[in-house]
Amino acid sequence: MSRQLISRVAVKVIVFLLAAAGLGTAIPSMAQVQKVKVGTLAAPSTSSWMVAIMEGRQIDIKNGVDVEWVEQPSTASLYNDFAAGSYPVATGGMMTYANQYARGVKLKMLATYQLFGTSIIVNTERAPEIVSLKDLNGKELAAPLASENYKAMTLYMLWSGVDLKSLKTRNFEQPGVAAELRSPAGAAQAGIVWAQLPTRLVTENPKKFKDLISNEDLEKLWKQKTATEHHWLLGWAVSDDFARSNPALLQRVHSAMKETVDWFNANTDEAIKLVAKKTKDPVPILKETVSAGRVKFLQTTAESQEKAITELFKVSVPLGYVTKLPDAGFFYRGLR
Repeated sequence: MSRQLISRVAVKVIVFLLAAAGLGTAIPSMAQVQKVKVGTLAAPSTSSWMVAIMEGRQIDIKNGVDVEWVEQPSTASLYNDFAAGSYPVATGGMMTYANQYARGVKLKMLATYQLFGTSIIVNTERAPEIVSLKDLNGKELAAPLASENYKAMTLYMLWSGVDLKSLKTRNFEQPGVAAELRSPAGAAQAGIVWAQLPTRLVTENPKKFKDLISNEDLEKLWKQKTATEHHWLLGWAVSDDFARSNPALLQRVHSAMKETVDWFNANTDEAIKLVAKKTKDPVPILKETVSAGRVKFLQTTAESQEKAITELFKVSVPLGYVTKLPDAGFFYRGLR
């Protein structure tokens, strides 16, 4: 039995004994702690950050729910298994869940939890003339083309005067983008990466690599173009049938994640130590990633963000990133 599992079992026993003794009425009894499977991406994905915090601090148990995280190795397995019913709740990309909804997958968008944060890293040795997004016109770009991060970043590129058809875009997974930018034999002048990876590139060789646009500037552009506060990247989806049958349980899941995110934002240095143990990333890299605004978490109800999420879909439909604008039934109603 792993140390983590032993820890969770121990906490449950303590919770039960305290409840049985009548101590700490805010602590749920064992009978009140329901299990729920939640699909998410495994490390090094930033989705795993909140898994590390919630499990490390037993925040789910405190909120009366036992979250069984199903950490998937790829986005394909994450979304396919959710659609197949392997787990009733999953985290993931807003656009992907909108597309699943359009294809007839019976789901609701439950909550948000991560804001858009993506970088365009320029190899300045290959292209010192690239100093703004519009300078990407006609250049060679390396990117994971199937990712929501890439698709969302192209919105900003279009808004900044980039003709996407002028780009020679080559498809790599994230590690491949970094390898292409580092390689003496590489040809791409810039690459799209996110989370810890842009921090690694810029930190290891600041003379060679630069982040073309700050997250702060991206946020300003989003507000200017959509008249909404936030560009949401990731959220929580729930199967329609499960949502109708388990409103109280979903409230506990949401409350647990909100407490997890709030604790991370208020205690970032301590939280990053837990994240580092799970992702195996150096603490300084994680700290700089957060300081640069490349990763931002904010848990709130999808219903409260309906306008901003809908704006994301509206600008994505013309590019084919979202096949059909979801109707109002896409949003789960009633979370506090």
